[in-house]
Amino acid sequence: MFMMKKPARLFLPVFFSLFMSSAAWAQVSVGLKTGVNLSNFSYDEVDPYDSGFSGDSPGFSTRAGLNFAVLFNYAFTPTMSIQVEPGFSQRGAKTDNTVEAVQGGQRYRIEAEGKIIANYVELPILFQYKPQFGKLEGILSFGPELRYLTSPLKFKSTAKTYVNGEFVSEEKDNQSLSGDDGIRKFDIGLVGGVGVAYPLGALKIFGEARYHFGINNLVGHFDGNESKLYNRGASINVGILLPVGKNE
Repeated sequence: MFMMKKPARLFLPVFFSLFMSSAAWAQVSVGLKTGVNLSNFSYDEVDPYDSGFSGDSPGFSTRAGLNFAVLFNYAFTPTMSIQVEPGFSQRGAKTDNTVEAVQGGQRYRIEAEGKIIANYVELPILFQYKPQFGKLEGILSFGPELRYLTSPLKFKSTAKTYVNGEFVSEEKDNQSLSGDDGIRKFDIGLVGGVGVAYPLGALKIFGEARYHFGINNLVGHFDGNESKLYNRGASINVGILLPVGKNE
């Protein structure tokens, strides 16, 4: 019994001292951020059907969109904090796909370009480490990111058709995809970032670059479909933080 109590008597004062030190320093800040998403989709296609056409699976490329969020930061030591960022984010991708076929002795070529628009409410929950470099403050962020689709997925495209190398027609399409035709509304992922902050009086201004790694298969609800689609991409953000409470 004595051997069980002695370590506890030694550990508890140390733990209590660390807790009180952290609580005495704890600081709450609020702020705003905005930035540009360089979003894309990671796509792994398994097509059980043979269409008779040859060509690449949908070629996704980066699409730029806006983001903004309200920031709630709780710093429990001078270099470590938790930051929650409820906000809005424009994601999606651009598409570029070409298919060819020979039918009735004629060679058909279809070149399609488009953009996919996916608007989300997002909630990153980040652990941040902030080493000091003189007045500058480094920012290393990492944590989970939740997002919910606020409106049906939109797909805008233009398809040009060529027969034997000659242009014959152009078609434009504007679709709104929801339910079983769209992507899953809920997504979860991981986000990591690196940045720098600088004090201006009571304010801190900061800039940060992040990478967003979606881990939820957005088309996993389609019956019989083994393809996989994930939100991926980077973002560049700027913002401000203002302390609103501190215990000393």
